[in-house]
Amino acid sequence: MVNNLPVEIERKHLAHLPGNIGNDATYIRQWYLPVEMINIDDGLALMGRRIPQEPHQEEWMSGIIKAIKQSDPTIRVRISDGSAILCIKGKTVGIERPEFEWVLSDSSWFEQQLSTSEWPFVEKQRWRIIAEDNHVWELDLFMGANDGLVLAEIELTDANEHYTKPDWVGDDVSGDWRLSNQQLANNPFASWESSMRVSLESRFKYPD
Repeated sequence: MVNNLPVEIERKHLAHLPGNIGNDATYIRQWYLPVEMINIDDGLALMGRRIPQEPHQEEWMSGIIKAIKQSDPTIRVRISDGSAILCIKGKTVGIERPEFEWVLSDSSWFEQQLSTSEWPFVEKQRWRIIAEDNHVWELDLFMGANDGLVLAEIELTDANEHYTKPDWVGDDVSGDWRLSNQQLANNPFASWESSMRVSLESRFKYPD
């Protein structure tokens, strides 16, 4: 939290699937919407539907207005396990950015609208793994147009927080804008030039 506003502090790494990964992955689809789909004239609305807010969320409005008025904000809806979550993210500074989330009550309506839209999206399987140092990693195996790409994310409480990488985690690619989920939705891994894909894959030695 910064000034009572939620902040995401996250690092992203190349990764591979460990041999004992298991079958408990969550299937996720994430759509990236144009900022015009958000309305803040009278509270908060998405795609014309009012979003009820808890008291602490009403205090976010100044941060939300600032986020969506900055260049290239992220407006994301995630569908998984029968739920729909709206996330608005502002400008990234280092590995930090403001992040606001709401659970959408009419998840089936949003899923139907998004599934028939032409907005860019990513789909992936996600494993939540607790490492030996008790940090929580989210390991993503991408599907569809990003098939074969594996990334691991770790959320931190401080940008300088120390953590130990498990052996299935490779290079830190937090600063590689091409690997943000939003960019992968708009410019998927399969559309990259072959040399670019090979260059990225060569940065991590996969186990034999």
